[in-house]
Amino acid sequence: MKNTKSILSIILFTQLVFSQGKAGSIFLSINPGARANGMGEANIAIADDSYATYYNPAGLINLSTSNFSFMHTSYLPNLADDMSYDFLSYGSSFRENSSIGGHFTYLNLGDQISTDNDGNTTGSFSSYMYALGLSYAQKINESSSWGVTGKYFYQELAVINSLDASSSNFAVDLGYHIKGFMENPNLNFGAVLSNIGPGVSFADGEEDPLPTKLGLGLAMLTLNDKGLVAFDLNYELNDQIMVTNLGLEYSVNDNFRLRGGFISDPSGGLNYTTLGMGAILDGFGFDLSYIIGDDLDPHSDMLRFSLNGYF
Repeated sequence: MKNTKSILSIILFTQLVFSQGKAGSIFLSINPGARANGMGEANIAIADDSYATYYNPAGLINLSTSNFSFMHTSYLPNLADDMSYDFLSYGSSFRENSSIGGHFTYLNLGDQISTDNDGNTTGSFSSYMYALGLSYAQKINESSSWGVTGKYFYQELAVINSLDASSSNFAVDLGYHIKGFMENPNLNFGAVLSNIGPGVSFADGEEDPLPTKLGLGLAMLTLNDKGLVAFDLNYELNDQIMVTNLGLEYSVNDNFRLRGGFISDPSGGLNYTTLGMGAILDGFGFDLSYIIGDDLDPHSDMLRFSLNGYF
């Protein structure tokens, strides 16, 4: 069928870029936020800003003010020059002992070339994916909370003539967060079960399960509250892969922070070192992160920035 090879190549491309396992819709697992990225993407037990709508919805209860955040990055710059990833989020307290929030994710895979079965170019098309999430958090007691995020997502790999390689679906995240874990006032614990939902299929007719993950995290204040150490374990249930995240943050003063981290992802035998910094001024925050990886790794040299507002 005309253009079939083009569509199937895009499906294969997305699987190779985001995962070597059997789970699909892997764009749902792209971790946002330059602060979290700079700390090795360890954020399950921190979850104290609007990015909690992604990492752990129970953490929304920790917001002391309303918070909005925006992140942008040129995604996989060593692989393509027209891919980008954007994340917009919001969180706020809602009534007594509860909070609400939401986020919007958009991944642009850039322009692709369409060919027929003989390899002749027939035109071009765009590929993109987005997700819309709504979150709610509720206190259990003074130190713990639970939360839930429901999200709708859509993936359009290509729509050419009569061939439609697009799909939409829904998923749910469930989270738990506790401060003063194990009677230590400086230690937080978080747990999240993310991307619970039915599988997704495209033009190839095969259904791929969602990247359902069980995440556990610890975060501890140290160095007279100037240092923050975070450690996450994320187990991908369908692919049976454990990703390890370690992050450090040091507050130089009330307005400036330095960050570093490490990510170990055995799905592709990948290890990353991350660096970051953040500044807060007059109710606005700016965060920057950078990934250091192997020379042939398309994730290397990714620069991400976030803008945060508190009001």
